[in-house]
Amino acid sequence: MNNAPKLVYVIDDDEVFHFIVKKMFGLQGWDVAITSFLCAEEAIEELNAAPADLPKLILLDMNMQRMNGWDFIEAYRELSADLREQVPIIMCSSSMNISDMEKVRKTPELNAYITKPLDNSKLKLIESYL
Repeated sequence: MNNAPKLVYVIDDDEVFHFIVKKMFGLQGWDVAITSFLCAEEAIEELNAAPADLPKLILLDMNMQRMNGWDFIEAYRELSADLREQVPIIMCSSSMNISDMEKVRKTPELNAYITKPLDNSKLKLIESYL
Protein backbone atom coordinates (compact mmCIF):
# COMPACT_ATOMS: atom_id res chain seq x y z
CA MET A 1 0.00 0.00 0.00
CA ASN A 2 1.29 3.44 -0.92
CA ASN A 3 1.40 5.76 2.08
CA ALA A 4 2.98 8.65 0.23
CA PRO A 5 1.14 11.96 0.44
CA LYS A 6 -1.22 12.68 -2.44
CA LEU A 7 0.39 15.01 -4.94
CA VAL A 8 -1.51 18.16 -5.89
CA TYR A 9 -0.35 20.59 -8.58
CA VAL A 10 -1.31 24.19 -7.96
CA ILE A 11 -0.93 26.24 -11.15
CA ASP A 12 -1.41 29.92 -10.40
CA ASP A 13 0.69 33.03 -10.98
CA ASP A 14 -0.33 34.43 -7.58
CA GLU A 15 2.14 33.39 -4.86
CA VAL A 16 -0.33 34.40 -2.15
CA PHE A 17 -2.83 31.85 -3.50
CA HIS A 18 -0.17 29.11 -3.24
CA PHE A 19 0.46 30.11 0.39
CA ILE A 20 -3.28 30.11 1.19
CA VAL A 21 -3.81 26.68 -0.42
CA LYS A 22 -0.92 25.16 1.53
CA LYS A 23 -2.18 26.71 4.75
CA MET A 24 -5.82 25.64 4.24
CA PHE A 25 -4.91 22.10 3.16
CA GLY A 26 -2.64 21.83 6.20
CA LEU A 27 -5.42 22.99 8.51
CA GLN A 28 -7.66 20.26 7.04
CA GLY A 29 -5.03 17.71 8.03
CA TRP A 30 -4.91 16.29 4.51
CA ASP A 31 -1.94 14.14 3.62
CA VAL A 32 -1.00 16.04 0.48
CA ALA A 33 2.18 17.28 -1.09
CA ILE A 34 1.70 20.45 -3.08
CA THR A 35 3.85 21.24 -6.09
CA SER A 36 3.51 24.90 -6.97
CA PHE A 37 3.80 26.24 -10.50
CA LEU A 38 3.75 30.00 -11.02
CA CYS A 39 3.43 29.48 -14.77
CA ALA A 40 1.43 26.88 -16.63
CA GLU A 41 4.22 26.10 -19.10
CA GLU A 42 6.31 24.57 -16.32
CA ALA A 43 3.44 22.32 -15.26
CA ILE A 44 2.94 21.12 -18.84
CA GLU A 45 6.68 20.41 -19.11
CA GLU A 46 6.57 18.46 -15.86
CA LEU A 47 3.56 16.41 -17.00
CA ASN A 48 5.10 15.90 -20.44
CA ALA A 49 8.21 14.45 -18.81
CA ALA A 50 5.97 11.62 -17.58
CA PRO A 51 6.72 12.01 -13.88
CA ALA A 52 6.84 8.84 -11.79
CA ASP A 53 4.17 10.31 -9.53
CA LEU A 54 1.21 11.79 -11.31
CA PRO A 55 -0.68 14.42 -9.41
CA LYS A 56 -3.92 13.25 -7.83
CA LEU A 57 -5.42 16.64 -8.66
CA ILE A 58 -4.59 19.87 -10.49
CA LEU A 59 -5.87 23.23 -9.26
CA LEU A 60 -5.65 25.53 -12.26
CA ASP A 61 -6.02 29.30 -12.31
CA MET A 62 -7.97 30.67 -15.26
CA ASN A 63 -6.26 34.06 -15.65
CA MET A 64 -2.47 34.00 -15.77
CA GLN A 65 0.22 35.82 -17.69
CA ARG A 66 1.68 34.16 -20.80
CA MET A 67 -0.17 30.81 -20.70
CA ASN A 68 -3.63 31.09 -19.10
CA GLY A 69 -5.84 28.23 -17.92
CA TRP A 70 -7.45 27.76 -21.33
CA ASP A 71 -4.04 27.65 -23.03
CA PHE A 72 -3.00 25.05 -20.45
CA ILE A 73 -6.02 22.90 -21.36
CA GLU A 74 -5.07 23.12 -25.07
CA ALA A 75 -1.53 21.95 -24.26
CA TYR A 76 -2.87 19.34 -21.81
CA ARG A 77 -4.86 17.77 -24.63
CA GLU A 78 -1.57 16.92 -26.34
CA LEU A 79 -0.47 14.76 -23.39
CA SER A 80 -1.12 11.04 -23.23
CA ALA A 81 -4.74 9.98 -22.91
CA ASP A 82 -3.77 7.70 -20.02
CA LEU A 83 -2.45 10.65 -18.03
CA ARG A 84 -5.44 12.83 -18.86
CA GLU A 85 -7.88 10.17 -17.69
CA GLN A 86 -6.17 9.84 -14.32
CA VAL A 87 -5.79 13.49 -13.31
CA PRO A 88 -8.85 15.58 -12.48
CA ILE A 89 -8.57 19.35 -12.93
CA ILE A 90 -10.44 21.96 -10.92
CA MET A 91 -10.32 25.44 -12.39
CA CYS A 92 -10.06 28.24 -9.84
CA SER A 93 -10.72 31.85 -10.59
CA SER A 94 -11.97 35.05 -9.05
CA SER A 95 -14.21 35.37 -12.12
CA MET A 96 -17.94 35.09 -11.53
CA ASN A 97 -18.54 35.52 -15.26
CA ILE A 98 -21.37 33.27 -16.45
CA SER A 99 -19.69 32.71 -19.84
CA ASP A 100 -16.51 31.47 -18.06
CA MET A 101 -18.56 29.04 -16.00
CA GLU A 102 -20.39 27.85 -19.11
CA LYS A 103 -17.08 27.32 -20.92
CA VAL A 104 -15.80 25.27 -17.97
CA ARG A 105 -18.94 23.14 -18.06
CA LYS A 106 -18.37 22.43 -21.76
CA THR A 107 -14.67 21.56 -21.32
CA PRO A 108 -14.40 17.81 -20.70
CA GLU A 109 -10.93 18.07 -19.13
CA LEU A 110 -12.29 20.24 -16.32
CA ASN A 111 -14.02 18.45 -13.47
CA ALA A 112 -15.17 21.50 -11.53
CA TYR A 113 -14.99 25.27 -11.20
CA ILE A 114 -14.47 27.07 -7.93
CA THR A 115 -14.21 30.76 -7.27
CA LYS A 116 -11.65 32.40 -5.07
CA PRO A 117 -11.35 32.85 -2.19
CA LEU A 118 -11.45 29.29 -0.90
CA ASP A 119 -13.89 28.43 1.86
CA ASN A 120 -15.05 25.26 3.62
CA SER A 121 -17.58 24.24 0.96
CA LYS A 122 -14.94 24.62 -1.78
CA LEU A 123 -12.47 22.62 0.32
CA LYS A 124 -15.06 19.81 0.57
CA LEU A 125 -15.34 19.78 -3.22
CA ILE A 126 -11.54 19.66 -3.56
CA GLU A 127 -11.33 16.87 -1.00
CA SER A 128 -13.82 14.79 -3.01
CA TYR A 129 -11.17 14.52 -5.75
CA LEU A 130 -8.30 13.53 -3.45
